[in-house]
Amino acid sequence: TVEDYPRDKCIHQLFEAQAEHEPDSVAVVFEDQQLTYGELNRRANQLAHLLLKLGVKQEVLVGICLERSLEMLVGVLGVLKAGGAYVPLDPLFPRQRLEYMLDNAGVSVLLTQQHIAAELGARTERVICLERDVESIEGENVDNPGALATPDNLAYVIYTSGSTGQPKGVQISHGSVINFLSSM
Repeated sequence: TVEDYPRDKCIHQLFEAQAEHEPDSVAVVFEDQQLTYGELNRRANQLAHLLLKLGVKQEVLVGICLERSLEMLVGVLGVLKAGGAYVPLDPLFPRQRLEYMLDNAGVSVLLTQQHIAAELGARTERVICLERDVESIEGENVDNPGALATPDNLAYVIYTSGSTGQPKGVQISHGSVINFLSSM
């Protein structure tokens, strides 16, 4: 099939446009919590600015190992807004598998929670524990960081089930995700 889609935009840019258009509309609900588009955009921007200071830029991989929460979505958008790509890491996976994925991907920054970092023995250069580092994050700029990635840049790397023995990372670009979502 052929579907027209915004070939010049990244995922987070489309989100920013929605946040500008409907800042007070609810963007996400998790259990008894919710964030508006404006709130989610501001929080993701603050995280993005911190990630930029830590060296995240185009093609830099950031691990996200969080329990399902609003913070998980803030993390994903924050990484994309910094120009990086995220590697989703399920905290329920066995420690050995998570360690393999972190090492194999070359993750330089890990977004997580304190209890997960302790269990994982996080070995990346930098670990941001969202509940521990909340003051640092909230002290950052709330403005959109600007266009730091292109549609050809990576958005995320997802690991396969590893049917051949070891999980394999599959690289997905912003343009591929937008194309897929537009076709749906």
